[in-house]
Amino acid sequence: MGVVGARAMVEMGRRSQSIHAKVRIARGWSIGFYVAGVAALGAGLLVGGIVAAATGTGAGLVVAAVIAGGGVATGGLSLWESRRFSQRAKRLGSTISEQRIFALAEKSGGTLRVIDVANGLNVMSSEAEALLDRLVDEVRVSMRVTDEGEIHYVFREIVDAPGPRVRVEVAEAESAVETEPAAARSKKYLTD
Repeated sequence: MGVVGARAMVEMGRRSQSIHAKVRIARGWSIGFYVAGVAALGAGLLVGGIVAAATGTGAGLVVAAVIAGGGVATGGLSLWESRRFSQRAKRLGSTISEQRIFALAEKSGGTLRVIDVANGLNVMSSEAEALLDRLVDEVRVSMRVTDEGEIHYVFREIVDAPGPRVRVEVAEAESAVETEPAAARSKKYLTD
């Protein structure tokens, strides 16, 4: 792996750490909203039931219904937010997996097998296969079956990548210096 590949791996590691932190935060919020939602549902129904039983009048029943409705609404919103944060955590986790798969592909020259990903990510083979199958789009990642029947996932951007990139700068000052003496010499010979 070249210098450019090593820098990309370091940068990917930093992004991965940042995404890991976001996943933990999203899971924390998800759990917090879930607990708050269940508590609000329970408290609203309990307090509403107590008020309804204690008063027994029409006004008491209306107050009980408002309290219970507020608890149910708050609980429902909290549970919905919990689900939303849970989905965000799953999306971020998927992003981490994709980044790690691309890093594995770069290390292996652009071709991976399910077992390579399972070992590299420490996941079950079925999960590794599902992750790889999600990446297959026949443009960036495609599947190739060998003569032995083994499935290889080919990362075309890595396999088809040209050799190491080298920046070449044209030194215009040097080329101008070289042409002036030649021009001066030709004028000198023309005037002689």
